[in-house]
Amino acid sequence: MKQIIEWLIFIEDWANQIYDDLATRFIDDDDYFDFINRISYDENLHSQFMNIALKCLEQKPDRTAEIVLDRQTMNKVEDPLKKIENAVRTNQLDKPQILSLVLESELSEWNKIFLYVINSLKDNCPEFKTIVPSIQNHVRNIKIFVENMPNGSELLYKFKELPPVWEERILIVDDSEPIVDLLQSVLSGDGVVDVAKNGANGYEKASQNYYAAIISDLDMPVMGGIEFYKKLKQQYPDVGSRFIFISGAATQSAIDFINSEKIQFLSKPFKLHDIRKAVVGIIDKISM
Repeated sequence: MKQIIEWLIFIEDWANQIYDDLATRFIDDDDYFDFINRISYDENLHSQFMNIALKCLEQKPDRTAEIVLDRQTMNKVEDPLKKIENAVRTNQLDKPQILSLVLESELSEWNKIFLYVINSLKDNCPEFKTIVPSIQNHVRNIKIFVENMPNGSELLYKFKELPPVWEERILIVDDSEPIVDLLQSVLSGDGVVDVAKNGANGYEKASQNYYAAIISDLDMPVMGGIEFYKKLKQQYPDVGSRFIFISGAATQSAIDFINSEKIQFLSKPFKLHDIRKAVVGIIDKISM
């Protein structure tokens, strides 16, 4: 968790500096100046939030993250910022291009990971109860500004996937609220995402609805992941091909069972890129 928070602090501080420099280049354009200045202010505020998160983590040092930062995810955030920084340095300030790069970075996994940290530590940090609306407003304000610009709707459309004629359904079964919220956000572009807090709740949903992909934790209250899988397999004998198990404390017997059933398994902490790749791979096979 500490590595994720420290990376977010680096990104927030870096973005704050880039946007601050960028705002000075648009000082003669009130709309652009106010917009860039506002998101620069937000990034500074978000950096302060993450520094609070570090202090909260000291109160709960055993709080481990259920994801790890992979280079592909970090690049999706960092590469657009590098391009904006270079545009400022070389004075190549094409407004549509700048807005496109801001959207590319801001609408990546950046803010989703930020919210994951907030949700993971909110029980130890009373201050965090008011932060979620702040980050949501940050993204909303960016979208509103872009929508009101010439060709802004077209620009936003670039970062939205076309709604398919048929959306596959994905089920996430895990008793960890932060990881469920993060996965639900990350996978929302790949289908309709439902969630369940334990195997019993998951079985109730999966026995009534068809899910193209099912992600399940192993150790959960009421009913664990393997019991959930075995019960569902009685109804859908081939469900193993649509299953992905995730766990940070899988026993050897559980791993042996998963291998014998030829089910995909990701150990916590896992990379966001890997979980999405696994889900998309399952959905693609179904679509073939």
